Amino acid sequence: MKSAIAYPMIAFFFFHTACIDSEAPILPGALTGTWKERFEIENQDLKLVQVETINFYDNDTFERWMGYWDPDTNVMLGYRYLAEGNYTLEGRRLMMRESKRLLHVGGTFYGELDQLSAVNPYPETWADLALDENGTRLDMYLSCNPVSSARCNPKKTFTKL
Repeated sequence: MKSAIAYPMIAFFFFHTACIDSEAPILPGALTGTWKERFEIENQDLKLVQVETINFYDNDTFERWMGYWDPDTNVMLGYRYLAEGNYTLEGRRLMMRESKRLLHVGGTFYGELDQLSAVNPYPETWADLALDENGTRLDMYLSCNPVSSARCNPKKTFTKL
């Protein structure tokens, strides 16, 4: 009989401690730092690791870039884009306003940093945030714009370094 009560209590405890706190506001200091999202790309012709990195600085600026690595050698192959700008954090809502955007426009996914071309920066990108209790996992829920909605991933999960 005691185990019939203990097991549900243990399950309840683990469920609550593993959850992301979606109600409390995120303090700016918790966002500051380097966050990475890693995604493996593999098909019959291609094997890459795509890494998106966002550096949030304590002066309300950010740097965001996407790069590709060879998974066998862990050597960086090149960049897809690089963006810089300012951000505003309001509770659990983040707004990023780019002042600079460089994009690889060649025939491949990536190129060297000096091969990226200046394009119009995104005026505003809004995201709803969820931060785990340890402050090491950040879920960003992005809205997709009509131009890039076909390749939009509305939820991104970043890990703090």
